[in-house]
Amino acid sequence: MKNRVAIIGCGAVKIGRHPDRAESDLAMEAIRLALHEANISKDRIEGLFTTPDLLECVGLQINLLCEYMRINPKFMAEISCGAIAAGLAIRCGMNEIMLGNIDVAVCYGAEREASINYFTDSPGGQGYNLQDPVALQPYGSGGIIWAYALSAQRYMHETGAKEEHFAMASIRNRKNAMANPFAAFTSPITVEDVMRSPQLSYPIKLLDSSASRDGAAAVVLASEDVAKRVSDKPVFITGWGQYHDNSCFIPVDGCDKSISTFVATTRAAEEAFKSANITPGEVDVAEVYAPFSPHELMIPEDIGWFQKGGMIAALEKGETEVGGKIPINTDGGLLSRGHPWCVTPFYQTRAIVKQLRGEAGENQVDGAKIGLVHCEGGMLNNAVVMILGRE
Repeated sequence: MKNRVAIIGCGAVKIGRHPDRAESDLAMEAIRLALHEANISKDRIEGLFTTPDLLECVGLQINLLCEYMRINPKFMAEISCGAIAAGLAIRCGMNEIMLGNIDVAVCYGAEREASINYFTDSPGGQGYNLQDPVALQPYGSGGIIWAYALSAQRYMHETGAKEEHFAMASIRNRKNAMANPFAAFTSPITVEDVMRSPQLSYPIKLLDSSASRDGAAAVVLASEDVAKRVSDKPVFITGWGQYHDNSCFIPVDGCDKSISTFVATTRAAEEAFKSANITPGEVDVAEVYAPFSPHELMIPEDIGWFQKGGMIAALEKGETEVGGKIPINTDGGLLSRGHPWCVTPFYQTRAIVKQLRGEAGENQVDGAKIGLVHCEGGMLNNAVVMILGRE
């Protein structure tokens, strides 16, 4: 990439429940920690980009933070596009730096999903407004787990995957989360624990699922010149891919369109690898956005690390664990780190930055130099894939 952009600082709060703290307070903590790590003062912030504010500040939470910090950014915006919002916030900051408009940007997100009952307060037995009003809404209910469950059933039919294979992905993530101080869920689990957990929508059970939680995280982006002056460990954004499929949750334009292989992920990954001038096999560590355990199998196949159905054997052989062929979700992933949805890609980015700096502690991947961040929106209908690298 021309006019290279680096990530020079990350900050985050522990994912969990924060009922007594405002979202702006959580955001300020994450930004403060990110600036401290970046060795940058708040007065250097020229761009400020964020994700949707769930408490409906009409897009003005970002102005509130400017007032708190007494800063005057040249550019700022609240970005919304489902769960890829944080990825797109990073893209907006990156674009302004690449264009030469600014040298430093802060991208952040903060939300209190669990504390405000963002999902559980929706009325049951009613159609979901995000579904097509004619074809789907009259028959649907609040939430989107049913779409992921249908996808999982199709994958099982096509590949022979069993519920126990999905459970293995949950166990791997939980084992990784046990060494992550920011993770919400750190108690060890077994295949039997997953299989005995309450059924939500076959074949997805409680321990196959990510949990709605509160969280806040931020990253500091800088031009190459600034990054090399202030940081001895800059991590550069070396590749980018993005794709938006013509559906919201499940395809409605043809019965032959797959719901177990996702064109958005595949196309975004292809573009990212091309722009970074690497192959999938050169990636050392990855964070994939899988809200449910079956998609921990599908996404790595779509990105290109395994053939269709290949993740079954990969899980059995430990190929996606630390020390394996391609370590995935070394901080616990959505299933165990916790999932404040529009902030999650910032946590994913932080995890890869720490890996590439050699700062991932017990879950460090030896010699990691190239990392991948994948995030999605809808039911894997929007996708962003970002490649990060150390020199």
